Amino acid sequence: MKWRRASASILAIIGATVVASPHIASAQEQQPADQPSREQQAASSDVPVPDIVVTGTRLGSNFSAPTPVTSINAERLDALGINNVGEALNQLPSFRASSGPGAQANQGGNIGARLLDLRGLDPQRTLVLVDGKRFVPSTVQGSVDTNLIPSSLLRTVDVVTGGASAAYGSDAVAGVVNFILDRKKKGLDGAISAGISQRGDDGNLFASLSGGTSLNDRIHIVGAVEYEKLEGMGNCTKRRWCDSQTLILGNTAPGAGGLPANLIVAGVNTSTMTPGGLINRSYDAAGRVIGTTATDPLRGTKFLPDGTAAPFQYGTLVGPLFMLGGEGQGRNGFMSALRLKVPLERISSYGALTAEVTDDVTLTADISYGRVKGTVDGAIFRDFNGSLLGRIKRDNPYIPAPVAAAMDANGVASFILGKAAFDLGPGQATSTTETYRGVLGFEAKLSSKWTVEGFYQYGRTNFTQRATNLINQANLLKATDAVRSGNRIVCRVNADATTTNDDPSCAPYNPFGEGQYNQAAVDYITGNGLQHTVNEQHVAGVDLRGTLFDLPAGAVTVAVGAEYRRDTVDGMADPISAANGFYALNGSATSGGVTVKEAFGEIAIPVLRDSALGHALDLNGAIRRTHYSTTGSVTTWKAGAVYEPIEGVRLRGTRSRDIRAPNIFELFGPQTRRSIGLSDPINGGLQTNPNVITGSNTDLSVEKADSWTLGVVIAPRSGLLQRMRLSVDYYNIKVADAIGALGAQTLVNRCAQGATAFCNQITRDAANQIVEVRDVILNSNALKTSGYDIELQYRQPIGALGDLNAQLIANITNELTTVDSLGPVDRAGQTGQRTGTIAGVPDYVLDGVLTWTTGRFQLTGHGRYIPSGLYWTNFIGPDQDGYAVTLPNSVDNNRVPSRFYLDLTARVNVETGSGRTFQLFATVNNVLDRDPPAIPGPSGGTNQILFDPVGRAFKVGARFHFGG
Repeated sequence: MKWRRASASILAIIGATVVASPHIASAQEQQPADQPSREQQAASSDVPVPDIVVTGTRLGSNFSAPTPVTSINAERLDALGINNVGEALNQLPSFRASSGPGAQANQGGNIGARLLDLRGLDPQRTLVLVDGKRFVPSTVQGSVDTNLIPSSLLRTVDVVTGGASAAYGSDAVAGVVNFILDRKKKGLDGAISAGISQRGDDGNLFASLSGGTSLNDRIHIVGAVEYEKLEGMGNCTKRRWCDSQTLILGNTAPGAGGLPANLIVAGVNTSTMTPGGLINRSYDAAGRVIGTTATDPLRGTKFLPDGTAAPFQYGTLVGPLFMLGGEGQGRNGFMSALRLKVPLERISSYGALTAEVTDDVTLTADISYGRVKGTVDGAIFRDFNGSLLGRIKRDNPYIPAPVAAAMDANGVASFILGKAAFDLGPGQATSTTETYRGVLGFEAKLSSKWTVEGFYQYGRTNFTQRATNLINQANLLKATDAVRSGNRIVCRVNADATTTNDDPSCAPYNPFGEGQYNQAAVDYITGNGLQHTVNEQHVAGVDLRGTLFDLPAGAVTVAVGAEYRRDTVDGMADPISAANGFYALNGSATSGGVTVKEAFGEIAIPVLRDSALGHALDLNGAIRRTHYSTTGSVTTWKAGAVYEPIEGVRLRGTRSRDIRAPNIFELFGPQTRRSIGLSDPINGGLQTNPNVITGSNTDLSVEKADSWTLGVVIAPRSGLLQRMRLSVDYYNIKVADAIGALGAQTLVNRCAQGATAFCNQITRDAANQIVEVRDVILNSNALKTSGYDIELQYRQPIGALGDLNAQLIANITNELTTVDSLGPVDRAGQTGQRTGTIAGVPDYVLDGVLTWTTGRFQLTGHGRYIPSGLYWTNFIGPDQDGYAVTLPNSVDNNRVPSRFYLDLTARVNVETGSGRTFQLFATVNNVLDRDPPAIPGPSGGTNQILFDPVGRAFKVGARFHFGG
């Protein structure tokens, strides 16, 4: 079924994307179809032959690696008007864009980081390299922020879409992304661009300068520096698809009124919170609830901005958090204040030196610095059940007189006030990530057949998060509980008979209305947070590679080597954050270290060349033994083959055992608390707002993955299809003892379905309502994913009209399954993302590029198609088997519509003299101005990981090149 839908869409996107350019290629088939082969170039003295780095093997370019490799070059970034290589990679169908400026929502940490997430298996399972060497981690989770790698110095980026732990070590479960620098760059290149959305936001500015030169015949240096500033976007009210306030509304008696348990509808407002405060329940002097929700004498009393009491206008389908209609449009505390895209500023720089000391010895030195600074707004303070404000007692002097009189008349001693404190505003965090990296290396030819290479690398990342206007939960509770003492209003703790609880700094807080408090109260209930973390990495390695002996089909080559790595994290946080004392944006302190010692070997055996049994057959094998100071020793391996039965048709396959050891954060990191909205299936889908604890677990073990890849590459070298390249690869990855957090909503659902082990992670109060969920990191049994990668290229001259270059990349995901004690949950085809759950991936994604070149003008079109999918795999909608409105997981509509995005870029080259070029370009992104689907999401009113929140946007710029 997925094949049929994908095939139809492939044809559609080729037709729709009528102007574009490929600039992505299989690393084993890089030269254009109508260009001379590498061997033909070598035969011509006037045609230079560039070095080719084959990622996925250490044996050099004389062996075609069996592992599928997709390669993009700087031309793709230019053709699509993209300034950041991380953004370009996250467009590829094999990646899930799990982070970035548009997906931060209200969480702190590495704000705006562009992490790479192959196969939807999380960034921790994608290994990032620069010139074949690890890049220092940017996060405590061990992931690399690609913002820190300058795009202007790149030659290519190779993406190994299969397990590569035997070749490169831990973390390469989903694959490897290798940034290959242009170390022989000559001349000076520069670029500047600026852009803005059609609606006047998302402004961006970019400038870069890069170049290279030879100091003499043996020494060459290159360098680059980039600056980028993104203004970001405002809150949810700035886009109609988000301002529609589409949320999950619970029908707390599933089936009541003929409606399912869950409704995904627009116009959802909060039913138990207002910005000025809303009385939800009344209690007598014994602490007992008075009446029912229908007969409570004070329920439904709201407070206007000036503190005056007034009746609250309820809507329909009123639940404990939400209702349909009623009042509150534009002031929903769960989404209205969220930024749709965070502001970001980055600087990245890189320098490299290559020195040929002798004809046989080459020394290299690399140094880089990057800084990324981002700002995010935290969640608006929300309390609907008194868990943060406490019960408001009758003697609180801030209670308006009419309400106090009603309390006396009805025997009310206290009440719960629901409040979304827009007047206090959100907390705000600014994070700065600075990364330093230096590498010293050498390469020595021991003979005509043997080469030794070694290196030492030091990297350091300084991460600092400064947060302001954070709600101090302990102080808020004391400040809200106010009493009158003589002519003064004071905090109760300073007026009661007990002196041990006195707090001289406590200033009483008036929660009624908006802004009805003084600055002293604000200063007391808010505070500033700080987190500072240092990641350090030392890596040293050496490998020996060469020819063992010759066979009739060619030379048997081997590589052996060893590597040492030491990763440490040392962090601190302010005392309140360390105790999870702020309502949101708590900093965290992490300290720990891991030492890794590895030895590896690889061999390539040519079996056939131009024989009766086939044009070529090559075998490849690798093995690596690794010892972790935290989890012990483990062995990884890989075996592969490339078979070319006839010229132009290549079959390839690999089988590998890959591993990922728990990183420092997963083992030794802190546990943090935040508040999110959940549905409780045990209580009929009751909506609640508990605290969720996330963080580390010292009992984690190594996860192990078994991977298969099988594929075919068709690249005719003559005839009608000689300009075509087609590759189809199947992959299958199974991860045992997978490390990760399942998501709070998933834990609650799995407990309700009978997985009792998860119930231990959930705390309930006396009324059986959820108050806390411990969503800590676990070895959560297994992950499985499988699917197909498809890549088609074609170049067609059209006479006097120029040339057309076309390319289509597709990924079809058969499954993305998490397996726990209760069974599997498959998230393939899930294009929505519910808060507190694990993200899925589409059934398939198509990415098409087509470029028309005529003279000095190029017009490029880029099309991306995301098919319709499920909102959440745990929901059952009317069009799914087993649907019934009485089920606690029934929903009125579990479908997310498809989206097609079209981008256009025009470029004009201007010759300004020998060795000088000047280019003007203009880009229109999301030409059709397609809004994302209006669906509930953790970052606002959609799944901003997958869909574009900006709309139509424009960018103009210029590039130049001197010399070279």
